[in-house]
Amino acid sequence: MLSRRPDPEPPPDLLTAKEVAHRLSIAVRTLHRLVRAGVVPAPVRLTRKIIRWRVIDIDRYLKGLPPEEQAC
Repeated sequence: MLSRRPDPEPPPDLLTAKEVAHRLSIAVRTLHRLVRAGVVPAPVRLTRKIIRWRVIDIDRYLKGLPPEEQAC
C-alpha cells in the first residue's frame, strides 16, 4: 500500500490570505483587489493552488502606512 506524504507545511514566515486580511483589518476579497491594484505586496506562489505572503513584506507595508491608517 502506498502511503501518501502529507502536504509540506509552509514556513512560519509566510501568511495565508486570511491571516493577511486579519492583520490589515480587511476582507479577503478586498485583499485580492488591493493586490491586483498594486497597493498591497504580491503573494508568493508555492504551488499552483497555494499562495502565501511573506511576513516581512506585510510588516514593511504596514510600517509604510500613515499612523491613522494602520490597523494595529
